Amino acid sequence: MHLSPILSPSGEPVFAVGHRHSWKQGTHKGFNISLEWIGEGRKSQPCLCIWAATNIFTQNATENGVWVIGRRAITEFVGFNKNNTCTGAPSEHCFREAREALPLLGKDKNDQQALNALCDVVITYAPDLVMMPITPLSIRTDLEAEKMWEIVATNKDSGKVLTEVTL
Repeated sequence: MHLSPILSPSGEPVFAVGHRHSWKQGTHKGFNISLEWIGEGRKSQPCLCIWAATNIFTQNATENGVWVIGRRAITEFVGFNKNNTCTGAPSEHCFREAREALPLLGKDKNDQQALNALCDVVITYAPDLVMMPITPLSIRTDLEAEKMWEIVATNKDSGKVLTEVTL
């Protein structure tokens, strides 16, 4: 996910999802999925990005966006039993967060079928999110900000350049 130079009609920034920064992409139960790295440089983190494939029933919806779940938080979305064994089912937290995300995805908050589909998407792609590799060098260089300073250390007596660093 990266910030696009294009602004929305209301003047808000627009983000691009599912392009060359993604590791995997897919469509499942009416939702598009992109596993990608978000952030700058070495601080980029693997995330699961979900957005609606179509918004046929809510064409005039104003809140069409992307729901992003980071790798650090994905364990809260998968259920565990009393023995701390993964059940492979959505947790209560997953249902609660998915219900709050439905309007963002252009769906009705009370649509039980959309809620179940969204929870299924999270559970289906959770193992892929956990197994994502560290950020590849090509993506790290794309995500890094422009260098702002060039520092050159020279010996005052001889004028010889000792070291050069670009930050």
